[in-house]
Amino acid sequence: MRINNLDPGQVADVYFKRLKIKEQDKKDNVTRSYSQTDSVEISDRARELQLYRAHLKKLPELRDELVESVKKRLAEGTYLIDRERVAAGIMEEHRLDRKV
Repeated sequence: MRINNLDPGQVADVYFKRLKIKEQDKKDNVTRSYSQTDSVEISDRARELQLYRAHLKKLPELRDELVESVKKRLAEGTYLIDRERVAAGIMEEHRLDRKV
């Protein structure tokens, strides 16, 4: 079965429903002929997304040292915003969003 444009949760639902039917058939001693076997093919893009997700999970939610440093500099009035760096970061993020 080829599945396109479905949420992974929907795919799992279909799979588990089919699995339940097979289990119930075993209990009821019913034999059905299934002409197809289940298989999964993961596209290169999906593999790449899995890799990104794995890397993101390794990152901390907050960078505590950076947060504390910024809080301190804000309180002292010494926190300066580098507009060029902010703009470059926004552009880079936009470029990456288009790739994904």
